[in-house]
Order: sequence, then structure tokens, then C-alpha cells
Amino acid sequence: MVPAEPLGTGYAIDIPKLEPATPAAVASSAPVLPRPHPIARPRRDGGGIGPAERPAWLIPAAVAAVVIILLGIVGVVVLPRLGAGNNVASVTPSAHATGTPKGSPSASPTGGGLQTVPTYAPATAAPVSKLQICTQASPCSIPGGSPESATTCDLGSSCRVEVAIYFTAVQKSVPVAYTLKFFDRCSGQTTDLPGTRTTTPATGWIVAIPTDHLAVSIPGGVRSGALVAVTQQPGVAASPPLMLGSESC
Repeated sequence: MVPAEPLGTGYAIDIPKLEPATPAAVASSAPVLPRPHPIARPRRDGGGIGPAERPAWLIPAAVAAVVIILLGIVGVVVLPRLGAGNNVASVTPSAHATGTPKGSPSASPTGGGLQTVPTYAPATAAPVSKLQICTQASPCSIPGGSPESATTCDLGSSCRVEVAIYFTAVQKSVPVAYTLKFFDRCSGQTTDLPGTRTTTPATGWIVAIPTDHLAVSIPGGVRSGALVAVTQQPGVAASPPLMLGSESC
């Protein structure tokens, strides 16, 4: 063991003085490292402005635009549905409804509504020149005799008919026949009624009244009708209609 030396004693050591190194020396002594090449970074949005270069107002504006678009879509979808809901509610019966919809009854026509009498046959068909129902308002003229007007007919009562058949030439020993048609001017229904027949004498007639006061049964429950005579022999022709009943249905 070496005894401790008293303070203030010892040996002087010569320390060499170091000179500061020059930059050139440091540069020459430091190893030269290769310079890294810059790494190319992909552009965003085709060369657009990066996140760091975007203006501060751009993001809030984009958010506001999206909100407006969404509100527009919601409005377009919701409003028609609200309208459809209102339409359905307007026709849906309430809980107190009886199940039978009430509606104002349509009034039946009080005037007019009469149908036109059909044309059952032409007015003339040789040798028939004319066919007429003889009435007080329209009497049938008879050559060499008095006019005939024996028809008395009304709806809901007895009906007797007298029909005159006029020929284009004197008919000798010729069968003559006619039938009657009754037309309901409200329903448009035609009812066939029986007529009568005869034969002209050998001396011949220019006009024939097969039967005086022919009894006719008119259908009941008719408010307005028409009676038409139609010849079957010697030609098919029709008389003008005899209007019966009221002029409304």
C-alpha cells in the first residue's frame, strides 16, 4: 500500500497543446456518405392541392353542400308521400262509418229522354202507296165516301184501331193483311200486336179498311208509346206512328 501524498506535493506532467482542427481537415478525415435520392410522392386528385395547402374554408363549404343535397333528396321523397297519405285519408271511411257509402241519388229525368220510334218498313211498297191510322186528328180520306176516323186509343184504357191501306192501282181479289207494333218510347222495347186481314172484291178496291174498330191490347205500365201499322200483303209498308201517352218518361 502506497502512503497518501500530502497536499501540495506531486510531479508536474507535460500535457501537449492540441491545435483546433480546420474545416478542411475535418472534411478530409470524415467519410463521405452517399446522398439519398428524393422519393417521389403520388399526387392526390390528379395534381390537386394537398391537405396542407387546402384553404381553411374548403371543408366546411363541402360539408354544407352535402347537407343541402341531402335535404333536397329528403324533401323530394317525403313530400309526395305526405301528399299520397292525404289522398288516402280523404277517401278512407272513419271508424264510425256503417260500411255503406252515402251518395246523393241521381234524379230521374222528368222531361225528355224519349227514344225515336224505329222505322219498321218503308212508307210505300208497291202496290201499297200509303198506310194510315185513321184518327180524329188525321182522318183517312175515302174516294167517293166520307173520311174515316174511328180510331180511339189511349194508354191505360181500351184501344180500337182503324187502318186504311191505299193502293197504286185497283186491287181485284187480292189478299190484304197488316199487323201492329207498339213501341215503348221510354224503354225502347217493341211489342208485336195482332192485326187483321181481308181480300179485296173481284170488282177491286183502291183503298181498303180491313176491319172497323179493331180491338187492341196495349201493354200496361207504359208512360209514353207509339203505335205503328205494318202491312204484310200485298206489300210491306209502315204507317206514320200514332203517339200515345205523355211526352216525358
